Amino acid sequence: MLSRRHFTGLAAAAVASPVVLLSGPASASTVGGDSHGPDRDPVSFRSAYDACPPDPTAVVLGSPGFEVSGDATAALQAAVDEASRRGTVNRLGDILGGGRDFPLGDGGGIVFVPPGTYRLSAPIDVHDSVRIIGFGRQRPRFVLAENSPGYAGTAPRDVFSFRRRPVGGPITYANNDTFGSGLINLDVAIGPGNPQAIAVRFGGAQLCVLQDLDLDVGDGRAGIDHNANLIQRVRIRGGAVGFNAYAASAGWPTTVLDCRFTGQRETAIRANNDAKLVLVRTVLGGAPRGVECVPGQFLHLYLENCVLDDVAEGIVMNDSDQLPGATDPRIRNSNQVNLVDSVVRSTPMLLTLAQSGRRTLARDGVVRELTYGLRITRGLSSRESRADGVVVSLGSRDTRIGELLESDVPDLPPVSTWVSIADVAARMGRTVGSGADDLAVFQAAVDRHETVFVPIGAYVLAGTLRLRTNSNLIGLHPRQTWLRTPAGTAYFGDPERPRALVETPVGGRNIVHGLGLDTAQNTPGSVNVSWRSGRGSYLADITTQFVKWHPDDVASGDPGYTYKGKHKYGVWVRGGGGVLSNIWSAAGWADNGLLIESSSVPTSAYELSIEHHQYREVVLRHVSGWRFFGLQTEDHIYGWQSQAVELDHCHDLLFANSVLFRVATVLGPSPYGVGLEQSRDIMFRGNRGYRDKTPEFTQWGASAADVRTARVVPDPEFTVLDIR
Repeated sequence: MLSRRHFTGLAAAAVASPVVLLSGPASASTVGGDSHGPDRDPVSFRSAYDACPPDPTAVVLGSPGFEVSGDATAALQAAVDEASRRGTVNRLGDILGGGRDFPLGDGGGIVFVPPGTYRLSAPIDVHDSVRIIGFGRQRPRFVLAENSPGYAGTAPRDVFSFRRRPVGGPITYANNDTFGSGLINLDVAIGPGNPQAIAVRFGGAQLCVLQDLDLDVGDGRAGIDHNANLIQRVRIRGGAVGFNAYAASAGWPTTVLDCRFTGQRETAIRANNDAKLVLVRTVLGGAPRGVECVPGQFLHLYLENCVLDDVAEGIVMNDSDQLPGATDPRIRNSNQVNLVDSVVRSTPMLLTLAQSGRRTLARDGVVRELTYGLRITRGLSSRESRADGVVVSLGSRDTRIGELLESDVPDLPPVSTWVSIADVAARMGRTVGSGADDLAVFQAAVDRHETVFVPIGAYVLAGTLRLRTNSNLIGLHPRQTWLRTPAGTAYFGDPERPRALVETPVGGRNIVHGLGLDTAQNTPGSVNVSWRSGRGSYLADITTQFVKWHPDDVASGDPGYTYKGKHKYGVWVRGGGGVLSNIWSAAGWADNGLLIESSSVPTSAYELSIEHHQYREVVLRHVSGWRFFGLQTEDHIYGWQSQAVELDHCHDLLFANSVLFRVATVLGPSPYGVGLEQSRDIMFRGNRGYRDKTPEFTQWGASAADVRTARVVPDPEFTVLDIR
């Protein structure tokens, strides 16, 4: 643990930080204090699932074979083990084509937990692709019993631990081959006498979630340790540390969305090795520090619409020029902080630089912008300029926290309104999920019912499922709930007439959630989803089939490599928008993974992972008003010519803490990550585009390029890049 003296220096010895003040404060106004006034918390943090979802494949805690009597530890672990056994085997090792020696992973599934209070006394292993989901008007609550064995020594110990359990291999912590695991809609409390307890050891690669949790850590060690993809509507109270953050596997960003951290003894968030964090509408309160970076590490941090309330030091980080290897500008510029449109109250120090002791003072009110690191303004123009250090712009003293924290993420409809696709099929005298074409049943279901629930299983759709304006299609596990078209389906055979597996209507207010979409082989005209919905819509927790490819002259016995279908697109947004969240598009046969065309719908895109496409990962054409938080792209061994982002006739876009990743095995360099043509008013805040492994290949030749003028921004790492 860092001592306050060691990390920040004595206040008397601190010197003023060189701050560029862009604007002065506006006039002050009175802030209301009651629960119905401007300081109210607009997020209810209620149970997300009011009743048990009708999924017969799930394991229900307390059902026969998983009864709870007193201590629930053994029953819950047995339920998780059984859910893992029931699920589809994780065959990513097969898809890797033998290039890496991975044993097959275990399966996956869902454990439902009824309301009630359950006592635990030892860790629960959450196996790869298992989701534990609570239900009921009151969320279920797990309590680590007082003075539980193993939680009072010198080593941290988990209560819930995300794990990978290869068949025939040792159980390990979750890693970059762990997908789709989750803790959802339950509460965890750590009883007294467990000082080394961690509520959740989080981890994994894509689609791993912590959602709708209250973590009461008390005198325990931490709420969350390590990280994966999405942490949403989680409240952490107490503990030495709220969130002990690292780089998510395999170096991805983590989005912390609509969360609350209060009452930590040391710091709300501690950033360790190369943590890449996006915080949106999150409160850090009642702690000595808001975010603290350990010595010797750079920080990749973005905060927007956040609140720092009663925090002695808001952000504590290392001086860029004191980092190990800081003579290399790529290392130095990897230290990046953006604090945007946020509120500070009773927080004397906004930013502290640890080694120099330089400090940026705060005053109550709005911070329009605080940055530390390399700023490039008017990029790709003859007026381009660079600056470094601290920049701050202050706004009004009117701190209407309730408005600031209003979420744009729609709630799922109440479970009591869901109609199971299996029930619709039964009323039609049909079954679904047996291998026959299920399209007629699915179409009838969405035509007749507003919210259709899809249990875990594999369903065949030989054509396009078309949703109505208010249709919702709900699954709970995208790695175990698949909509698939048969290979070679003629309907999807014409690449000049692309057709989608799932399509939404223009301006719809649709929710599509928790599904895997697989367009199979020999379907060159296929699109996984055509999204035309507008404001109030929600596409979340979605994956495509995971496919890589190789050149024709490379031998492989795996069909995922030898077939190179020229699929059209993965996710195709056609004039739509709304909220997109936690999407993994990795069907590498497609021309691109995410294509957005002709959209001016104000849109928030949280934690998107777009990977392995041969030519482009993300393409935007005639798009404005979109905001990307924690976008991650990745090429693969042969994908060295794949461009991360293409912008064509776009304006008014934000990219916050993007990770444009190049794997260590690529076979050549790539000229630039983001290509722009006829695009303006593009703001990049935080960018990771450098790896120290074979950097001549694994960093971009330039972060951005104007394809018409050939001007480039060569710096792969920066805090701000403003293209006007």
